[in-house]
Amino acid sequence: MHTTTAVNKGTESHLELPHEQHFSAFRHHILGHNATLKTPYGEKPLVYADWIASGRLYRPIEEWLLNQVGPMVANTHTETSYTGAVMTHAYHMARELIKRSVNAGPDDVLIAVGTGMTAAVNKFQRILGMKYPDCLKDYFTIPDEERPVVFITHMEHHSNQTSWLETIAHVELIKANADGLVDLNHLDELLHKHKHRKYKYASVTGCSNVTGIETPYYDIAERMHKAGGCCFVDFACSGPYVEIDMHPADRPLAWLDAIFLSPHKFLGGPGTPGILIFNKKYYRLKSPDIPGGGTVTWTNPWGGHSYYDDIEVREDGGTPGFLQLLKAAKAFQLKEQLQPAKIREREHAMVEYIFDRLERIPGLHILAGNNRVRLGAISFYIDGLHYNLGVKLLNDLYGIQVRGGCSCAGTYGHYLLGVDEEKSKMITDLIDRGDLTLKPGWIRLSLHPVMTADELRYIVDAIEDVALNFRTYQQAYTYHPSSNTFTHTSEQQSPEHHLAASWFE
Repeated sequence: MHTTTAVNKGTESHLELPHEQHFSAFRHHILGHNATLKTPYGEKPLVYADWIASGRLYRPIEEWLLNQVGPMVANTHTETSYTGAVMTHAYHMARELIKRSVNAGPDDVLIAVGTGMTAAVNKFQRILGMKYPDCLKDYFTIPDEERPVVFITHMEHHSNQTSWLETIAHVELIKANADGLVDLNHLDELLHKHKHRKYKYASVTGCSNVTGIETPYYDIAERMHKAGGCCFVDFACSGPYVEIDMHPADRPLAWLDAIFLSPHKFLGGPGTPGILIFNKKYYRLKSPDIPGGGTVTWTNPWGGHSYYDDIEVREDGGTPGFLQLLKAAKAFQLKEQLQPAKIREREHAMVEYIFDRLERIPGLHILAGNNRVRLGAISFYIDGLHYNLGVKLLNDLYGIQVRGGCSCAGTYGHYLLGVDEEKSKMITDLIDRGDLTLKPGWIRLSLHPVMTADELRYIVDAIEDVALNFRTYQQAYTYHPSSNTFTHTSEQQSPEHHLAASWFE
């Protein structure tokens, strides 16, 4: 049976992280902070290091929903009944709380949509009038000067890349500079190239979900506004950790015209909606995106009808996700209690420690390893080790929860891994035939300030053990090329499936 005693514990006898007392007050309220899981190697502590994929449930928020909000639950859209009025008021208060948290302006509107940023950006594209049904594409001809141009960075998540590719826009990719960062000089060149365009948009990530490297979105916003364009920022990844300011007082030309958020990635956020906040001047729809109950002021039997003028009302048709938005507001409140300045300081120390340890491991390569200035996302690969086997070994041997693959950032992956067009075509041809064997990827470790120094040491010790000994461990695993996964030879049925099935018995 595997034990952890063979792991090289490194030379660090003591690791101190800043603000330990502050964050420890939050740690013990996280559901699952002391959970265990069963693996082929016995019972292991559940060590969660997949924060950029999703946050964790926070007991005080869950108890607030259950004990305070729960007894008053009723549909909104009324202020006559007591319960309906309470929920309607709470729903509006939650909306305003989130807007204040990001310093939205008086002309900025908030729409809760779907389950994350993906729904938010697609909603906004429809609001901008940039999408039409695929079956009608052959009937449209748009003059070049009327076709919007959208600038994205090389670091985008698929949701802020492919969604724009499916609009009427011409999409331009801002190149990386020599340091792997966003090349602002290239953006200047692109703006000059497209100066004849009436509609110029930049839609950029706040930071990469692969490397945690932030983009200079305020610099981009200033350039866009000087050129007569506008700037949208995807805060899905960085939103839980940084202060968001749509209207920075010290940079009057750097306002953000729209932002997209995934509050499910916040501590306490799972189960919340996607959030879209934008200046109302960009609303171009004559009818709501989703017409329905609550969007009309009146109808009659002869087809007559009238919609509300208030964008937040007309774009909130049907029964709104009021519990979801209330929970999102509480997650934003919790983020403010965590304090973004302290989050950044603690994460900086965590990243420095992780880098110092990982850089010593033979055969391990950190993606964008030349840049330590980042949020707590560190992706790496190990020579000779399939990334999904690496994730499986960390799970089975140590209970550590990380993620393998391309992190839904394939374009950035091409850049980080140096995949040229010829190699890319060979790989994608295999994928199209159902063979994922050569699909590139990495192991992503993502941190949160509630993690302890002991957890960091445990994680890095485990990574070192896997890197040095995976050739021995892999003998107990079978690879499945059609799903690109590995299973332990002792597993008849996945323990994950068994546990999930038990929830519905």
